[in-house]
Amino acid sequence: MGFYDRHILPRLLNAAMSAKPISYQRRKVVPRAEGRVLEIGFGAGHNLPYYDANKVERIWALEPAAEMRARSAERRAASSIPLEFIDLPSETIPLDAASADTVLVTYTLCTIPAVRASLGEMRRGRRPGGRARPVAASRSM
Repeated sequence: MGFYDRHILPRLLNAAMSAKPISYQRRKVVPRAEGRVLEIGFGAGHNLPYYDANKVERIWALEPAAEMRARSAERRAASSIPLEFIDLPSETIPLDAASADTVLVTYTLCTIPAVRASLGEMRRGRRPGGRARPVAASRSM
């Protein structure tokens, strides 16, 4: 991983993902998550303030980039929801089948090289009758 990936890209992504239109979409979708949530592309934790802590039991935050996980520290500290990082790509989600009640994907699928494999893993990890919550600019599940 080069200088750009370690220092420039995380700052650009953090700034872009804070834009008002994106926050508006998050406000509409994220509060609908419930139970055990698998969030794909957790990034710097921009979704955390929008989760309803009365409805969410825990979050598995899939984010392979250490730089982005580090940028989420302040938002994580402000949240009461138990959170566990998964620092692997979405093509290899290490959860048991049917573990998640909700799979949340926000502005991420366009960055995943093996989308079909990722979608398969998300389906496998979501319990029967569970919800998929994609946010605008993501390909639909």
